[in-house]
Amino acid sequence: MSGDTVTGLALQFTNDNKHAYAYSGKIVTINGSEVTLMHFDTNSEYHVAQLQFWYDASGSGSNIEFKISFNNIKIACYHVTDSIDAEWSSPIELIIPPFTNVLIEAKNAAGTEPVLSTLTTKVGMPQRVGNLDD
Repeated sequence: MSGDTVTGLALQFTNDNKHAYAYSGKIVTINGSEVTLMHFDTNSEYHVAQLQFWYDASGSGSNIEFKISFNNIKIACYHVTDSIDAEWSSPIELIIPPFTNVLIEAKNAAGTEPVLSTLTTKVGMPQRVGNLDD
Protein backbone atom coordinates (compact mmCIF):
# COMPACT_ATOMS: atom_id res chain seq x y z
CA MET A 1 0.00 0.00 0.00
CA SER A 2 2.40 2.72 1.13
CA GLY A 3 5.07 1.54 -1.30
CA ASP A 4 2.91 2.50 -4.27
CA THR A 5 3.41 5.88 -5.86
CA VAL A 6 -0.05 7.26 -6.41
CA THR A 7 -0.83 10.38 -8.38
CA GLY A 8 -4.01 12.14 -9.42
CA LEU A 9 -7.38 11.66 -7.75
CA ALA A 10 -6.41 8.51 -5.85
CA LEU A 11 -5.95 7.48 -2.23
CA GLN A 12 -2.54 8.04 -0.58
CA PHE A 13 -1.38 5.91 2.38
CA THR A 14 0.82 7.00 5.27
CA ASN A 15 4.08 5.07 5.66
CA ASP A 16 2.66 2.94 8.48
CA ASN A 17 -0.50 2.10 6.43
CA LYS A 18 -2.73 3.11 9.36
CA HIS A 19 -4.20 6.19 7.66
CA ALA A 20 -4.99 7.31 4.14
CA TYR A 21 -6.04 10.56 2.56
CA ALA A 22 -7.05 12.13 -0.73
CA TYR A 23 -7.40 15.73 -1.87
CA SER A 24 -9.09 16.59 -5.13
CA GLY A 25 -7.60 20.04 -5.51
CA LYS A 26 -9.77 22.94 -6.62
CA ILE A 27 -11.83 22.03 -9.69
CA VAL A 28 -14.25 24.32 -11.47
CA THR A 29 -17.63 22.75 -12.11
CA ILE A 30 -18.96 23.01 -15.64
CA ASN A 31 -22.61 23.92 -16.08
CA GLY A 32 -24.60 20.68 -16.50
CA SER A 33 -21.58 18.32 -16.53
CA GLU A 34 -20.20 15.99 -13.87
CA VAL A 35 -16.56 16.44 -12.85
CA THR A 36 -14.58 13.76 -11.04
CA LEU A 37 -13.18 14.85 -7.68
CA MET A 38 -11.79 11.47 -6.55
CA HIS A 39 -11.63 8.00 -8.05
CA PHE A 40 -9.85 5.04 -6.47
CA ASP A 41 -10.12 1.35 -5.57
CA THR A 42 -9.62 -0.15 -2.14
CA ASN A 43 -7.74 -3.42 -1.80
CA SER A 44 -8.26 -5.89 1.05
CA GLU A 45 -8.41 -3.08 3.62
CA TYR A 46 -11.47 -1.18 4.80
CA HIS A 47 -11.57 2.54 5.59
CA VAL A 48 -13.36 4.47 8.32
CA ALA A 49 -13.50 7.81 6.54
CA GLN A 50 -14.48 11.45 6.84
CA LEU A 51 -15.30 13.24 3.62
CA GLN A 52 -15.73 17.01 3.28
CA PHE A 53 -16.59 19.24 0.38
CA TRP A 54 -15.69 22.88 -0.15
CA TYR A 55 -17.79 24.90 -2.51
CA ASP A 56 -18.25 28.47 -3.61
CA ALA A 57 -21.94 28.59 -4.42
CA SER A 58 -22.12 32.37 -4.24
CA GLY A 59 -22.71 32.70 -7.98
CA SER A 60 -26.15 33.44 -9.28
CA GLY A 61 -28.30 30.32 -9.53
CA SER A 62 -25.73 27.81 -8.22
CA ASN A 63 -27.05 24.30 -7.77
CA ILE A 64 -24.21 21.89 -6.91
CA GLU A 65 -24.70 18.17 -6.25
CA PHE A 66 -21.87 16.05 -4.83
CA LYS A 67 -22.34 12.34 -5.54
CA ILE A 68 -20.62 9.43 -3.75
CA SER A 69 -20.71 6.03 -5.51
CA PHE A 70 -19.39 2.63 -4.48
CA ASN A 71 -19.02 0.10 -7.32
CA ASN A 72 -21.19 2.29 -9.62
CA ILE A 73 -24.01 2.47 -7.05
CA LYS A 74 -24.85 5.93 -5.72
CA ILE A 75 -24.76 5.70 -1.92
CA ALA A 76 -25.07 9.38 -0.97
CA CYS A 77 -25.58 12.90 -2.29
CA TYR A 78 -24.83 16.28 -0.79
CA HIS A 79 -26.75 19.13 -2.37
CA VAL A 80 -25.91 22.86 -2.21
CA THR A 81 -27.82 25.84 -3.58
CA ASP A 82 -26.95 29.55 -3.49
CA SER A 83 -24.76 30.47 -0.55
CA ILE A 84 -23.49 33.83 0.66
CA ASP A 85 -19.85 32.74 0.98
CA ALA A 86 -17.60 29.84 0.12
CA GLU A 87 -18.14 27.11 2.73
CA TRP A 88 -17.04 23.68 3.93
CA SER A 89 -19.68 20.98 4.26
CA SER A 90 -20.16 19.15 7.53
CA PRO A 91 -17.99 16.01 7.62
CA ILE A 92 -19.66 12.98 6.07
CA GLU A 93 -18.81 9.72 7.86
CA LEU A 94 -18.26 6.71 5.59
CA ILE A 95 -17.16 3.12 5.98
CA ILE A 96 -15.58 2.02 2.73
CA PRO A 97 -15.50 -1.78 2.36
CA PRO A 98 -12.64 -3.83 0.91
CA PHE A 99 -12.46 -4.20 -2.89
CA THR A 100 -14.61 -1.14 -3.58
CA ASN A 101 -14.39 1.25 -6.52
CA VAL A 102 -15.02 4.73 -5.06
CA LEU A 103 -16.10 7.61 -7.29
CA ILE A 104 -16.82 11.11 -5.97
CA GLU A 105 -18.23 13.60 -8.44
CA ALA A 106 -19.70 17.10 -8.52
CA LYS A 107 -22.30 18.47 -10.90
CA ASN A 108 -23.46 22.07 -11.11
CA ALA A 109 -26.86 22.39 -12.76
CA ALA A 110 -26.76 26.16 -13.00
CA GLY A 111 -23.26 27.61 -12.84
CA THR A 112 -19.48 27.19 -12.96
CA GLU A 113 -18.27 27.55 -9.36
CA PRO A 114 -15.08 26.01 -7.88
CA VAL A 115 -15.31 22.94 -5.63
CA LEU A 116 -12.91 20.58 -3.88
CA SER A 117 -13.06 17.54 -1.62
CA THR A 118 -10.92 16.04 1.14
CA LEU A 119 -11.00 12.49 2.46
CA THR A 120 -9.17 11.22 5.53
CA THR A 121 -9.40 7.63 6.72
CA LYS A 122 -8.30 5.19 9.36
CA VAL A 123 -7.27 2.00 7.61
CA GLY A 124 -8.37 -1.35 8.98
CA MET A 125 -7.50 -4.85 7.94
CA PRO A 126 -10.06 -7.66 7.90
CA GLN A 127 -9.82 -10.22 10.66
CA ARG A 128 -7.63 -13.12 9.74
CA VAL A 129 -9.16 -16.54 9.79
CA GLY A 130 -7.39 -18.51 12.46
CA ASN A 131 -7.87 -21.21 14.99
CA LEU A 132 -11.47 -21.26 16.23
CA ASP A 133 -10.13 -21.74 19.77
CA ASP A 134 -8.54 -18.22 19.70
